[in-house]
Amino acid sequence: MRHDEERPRTSGFLADGAVPGHWTQVLGSMRANPFTHLSPDEVRTEAARLLIVAPSPGVARACFGGMLDAFGDAIESATVEEVVPDRVPAGTWVFLPHRKDGWADLEDASAKLRAALVKENSAREPGDKLVLMEYGINLWMWAEPPSSGGDPVCHAGELISWESAWALGEAGNGAGSANDAGSAAASEPSPPAASARPLIYFGLPPILRQRRWES
Repeated sequence: MRHDEERPRTSGFLADGAVPGHWTQVLGSMRANPFTHLSPDEVRTEAARLLIVAPSPGVARACFGGMLDAFGDAIESATVEEVVPDRVPAGTWVFLPHRKDGWADLEDASAKLRAALVKENSAREPGDKLVLMEYGINLWMWAEPPSSGGDPVCHAGELISWESAWALGEAGNGAGSANDAGSAAASEPSPPAASARPLIYFGLPPILRQRRWES
């Protein structure tokens, strides 16, 4: 695994570099495993709403193009600054930028928002709680895949592990295409097909946790 001091540091969205090709195989393997895969219909059944926290609409579209198209009005995006924890509707699945993604300022902001959401969850009734997950924006440029025995990062004793990872979509769809990226903001060109971010999330939603317990 890579420790915190080994993690590359950036100040923005790495849209120009190609994501290493082995992520296509990682994603395909996850989609073929019932313990690491959910279909869009399963998500619709389980999640009251979906909230993508991203620094801009362009980044949200580049990382979640397929999901934004699939879920329509049931999904929205907001910046870290726009999210007010006690106003997030009950049962929302919240997708936060990975706390060790490599984008320095965004890491710090995401970690603070996550802490605030965890605090908010602690005050909610069980049926009103939020489901918190993380996703990689620049993570794919440097994270070690599970095939090599790696995990995304070990930071201050906390392992953000492949054991909590899952993927959305149908088996065999690969890691996305140029169309998945959609049209980003004018100041943020869409990444090319080779840079489409794999739709892999960290943090198990209740349906997958229950499925693993019952196996």
